[in-house]
Amino acid sequence: MAGLLDKAKTASNDEPKSSKKPAPKAESETLLSKSKPVATTEAKGTQEGGPDIPLILNLSGWAIIVIGAILSLQGGGFGFVVVLVVLALGIGSIVQSQRMSGGVSQLKTGISVALALIIAVGPYAAIMIVPTNASMVISEVSVNEDENELSFVVRGSTSSVDAKIFADSQEVWDGTKSLSNDRARFYVPLDSIFVGNSLDYSASVIKQYSIEVESSDGQTSSIDIDTGFLTREAKNSAVSIFKIVKTTNQGSGATSVTDGISIDAAVGLFSPSEQALDDGEHTLENTALLPVASDYTFKIIIKKGLSVVYSMPQISVNGLSATWSSP
Repeated sequence: MAGLLDKAKTASNDEPKSSKKPAPKAESETLLSKSKPVATTEAKGTQEGGPDIPLILNLSGWAIIVIGAILSLQGGGFGFVVVLVVLALGIGSIVQSQRMSGGVSQLKTGISVALALIIAVGPYAAIMIVPTNASMVISEVSVNEDENELSFVVRGSTSSVDAKIFADSQEVWDGTKSLSNDRARFYVPLDSIFVGNSLDYSASVIKQYSIEVESSDGQTSSIDIDTGFLTREAKNSAVSIFKIVKTTNQGSGATSVTDGISIDAAVGLFSPSEQALDDGEHTLENTALLPVASDYTFKIIIKKGLSVVYSMPQISVNGLSATWSSP
């Protein structure tokens, strides 16, 4: 009995020693293992929540390079040194963004610098290399028959232009205008520049009219005027006469009588070899006639010997349209 009690005492004394010692160690290990990842997570979240400086620098660098391209497009308006300074700032921002991202890649930096040079300096170089008259254009050359004037438009990046019109090498008109929104329209009276037809009856050019303009900064441009616009003098005319026959039936048979005549008139340019024939005919065919767009009038009269026996109303031509009043 005493032996059993001694064993029981010994067992009870041993149990607390083994259960108390590992408990603090387990609690300490649990707290440490939990506290380490929490501290790391908090620091990482703070870093992710801040601004992305490398990305901002990269975007700013490219924005500066685009500004350099806009400046270089102005050509002489901004010096080449200014464009280079802007370009250097842009490239510097791009390189700095790469350093902050974890290192500078020579290949990536080289490609970025090459693209930046092309974007920023390319337009400036193009303006310097391409002839200056390529940036000024003459267009919309037209004739207003109602107003009897020639008009044309000059476009370009300049403040004003001097315009001249030539008939071959002879100057026949000049004028000056300021440009608004890189555009100016000139109006020129036709009678102030016309000194002879541009085409002959065979449609060959015998006088070339042209427009030349020069800007206030020395740019020049020229264009030939459409030959049809300034072929305005009708030099030839022809008529063909046809009988108007009236036929009636009177029981005993048909009777035909001449009821009048029809006259076809042709006015314009045609070969001097064309001529009138007997019986009112003419050698001229429509395909051989070169029409003339101009303002003129003409009248057809019928004579018997030296006496006028019939006079038709006056015919007025405006451009290629003819009008007359019936008698």
